[in-house]
Amino acid sequence: MMVMIAPEHFLSFLSDQGFSLASGVPCSYFKDTFTSLEESTEIYYIPSTREDEAVGIICGYFLGGQVGFLILQNSGLATIGDALTSLAQLYKIPLLMFVSYRGLEPDADFPEHLVMGDVTEDVLSAYQIPYWILEEENWKSILHQAISVMNDSSLPVCVLVKKGVLSQ
Repeated sequence: MMVMIAPEHFLSFLSDQGFSLASGVPCSYFKDTFTSLEESTEIYYIPSTREDEAVGIICGYFLGGQVGFLILQNSGLATIGDALTSLAQLYKIPLLMFVSYRGLEPDADFPEHLVMGDVTEDVLSAYQIPYWILEEENWKSILHQAISVMNDSSLPVCVLVKKGVLSQ
């Protein structure tokens, strides 16, 4: 069994980095994280009906002087293209995205995820979004690096999350 990152430690770390809002569309890869978000007193969670709506929520929050992060499935990368390019990137709004990396083993048996699993990294590269793959062993270091690049560039960055890393 894979050792997962405890969602309460994950959220506490993000809170310590100044993040106080999360928005996104539910995904089973983040089930335990969403449960912890709903119970959190440090990070407020606004569920969204679409991924591009979540981008707008987090960008608006930044324009109001606060920092939030986005949670979505990799299939949602296709949905947020316009919001990323014509809002976050155009106006240099830092945006930390946690994206489930679906379509890989051990969930390759779900055909609806196979195509997006194959092209996720290519899509991020096409959008010119730096990305990292979250790993249990050095997750804080990965997040420090992603947040640093986000802050230095004032642009979106992405952290890909494989099955079992943030939820069993």
